Amino acid sequence: MSASPLPRVTFDTEQVDRADRFERWRGILGLTHEIGSNAADFHGRLTSTYLGAMMVSEMSASSQSVSRSPQRVKADGLDHIVLHLTSADFDVDMGDARFHVPAGAITLNTLSRPFRRHAAPENGSLILSLSRELVASTLPDPEVFHGTVLRGGFSDLVAEHMRMVVRSAHLLTASQADGLSRATAHILAAALEPTRRHIAEARGGLESAAVVRCKRFVELNLSSPSLNAEAICQAVGISRATLFRLFKPDGGVHSYIQARRLRAARRALAVADRASITNIAHFYGFTSIAGFSRAFKTKYGVSPKDAIDDELNLYAEDTNTFECILKSMIITK
Repeated sequence: MSASPLPRVTFDTEQVDRADRFERWRGILGLTHEIGSNAADFHGRLTSTYLGAMMVSEMSASSQSVSRSPQRVKADGLDHIVLHLTSADFDVDMGDARFHVPAGAITLNTLSRPFRRHAAPENGSLILSLSRELVASTLPDPEVFHGTVLRGGFSDLVAEHMRMVVRSAHLLTASQADGLSRATAHILAAALEPTRRHIAEARGGLESAAVVRCKRFVELNLSSPSLNAEAICQAVGISRATLFRLFKPDGGVHSYIQARRLRAARRALAVADRASITNIAHFYGFTSIAGFSRAFKTKYGVSPKDAIDDELNLYAEDTNTFECILKSMIITK
C-alpha cells in the first residue's frame, strides 16, 4: 500500500458569499492571530500542509493587519516559531518599538510574545510554523530571536529553502516530513547563530533539501522516457555519487523511480477500465506489460486488472471543515 498523503487543506474566499468573506477569513486566521482589514471586497486564499512538527502555508490576501495581543498570548498559550516571507513592505510594533520590514525579508516571531504587523497585502507569502520543541533542539532559547528580520547573506538560503518546502510538502511521506522539519531547524539555527557547529549541521540539512528537490523532479517527470539518474543530477546540480548516496535508504534511484511510477499507475487504474492498462503502463515508462504486471503485483499484492475500480477511495476528501482541520494542525506540538 502507498503511504497516506500528509494532511493538506485549502480555503479560498471565492467559495464564500461576498458579504461573508472577511468574517470567514478572520475566523480561520483567528485561530492564532487577530486580523484587521477593510471587509469590503476582501479576498484571500490559504493552503496549509501539516508536516508533524512543522506546518507550511502559502497565502495571498487583501491588505490586512496581523497581531497577537498580550491578552491573546496569555489565553491560548501557543509558543510556535513562525517564519514569514512576503513580497510586501510592512511595519511591525513590538512593545514601544516600531521597525520596518522590506519586501523579500524573513521575519521570525514566537507566538509566546505579542506583536502587531501593520496592514499589508499578501501575494504568495510563505509561512513556516515550527513547534518550539523542534526549534529548541538547535536553539535552546528561541524566544530571544522574537522580532528578528533576516535579509541578505544566509537569509537567501533560508528563503530558497522555504520556497522548496512549500512547493514540495504535498509530495512527502510522514518520515520524509520529519526529516525535512529537522533539517529546517538546523538551517534556521545556522542563519541565526552562524557558529561552526550550526553550519556543519545545516550542511546535513541541505542534503535533506537536495533529496526533496530530487524527488520533486522525479514526481514531475514520471511519464518522461528520459527520467534517469543523469537527468536528476543535471536538473538538481549534484554528482552521481551524491545522488546514489542520498537514495541508498530508498533502495537506490532506479527502485525509487519505479516505486513512484507504480504508485502513479495504481492511482490511474483506480479510475480506468481494463482496456487502459497497457496505455497506463506505457505512459509511466514500462515497455513490457508483463514486466509491469509482475512489478505491480509484487508491490501491491494484486494484479493491475484487480486494481481496476479499487474500492479504496484514493481521492477521498476529509468531510471536516477547514477550520477543524487547521485547528488540529495548529494545536499539535
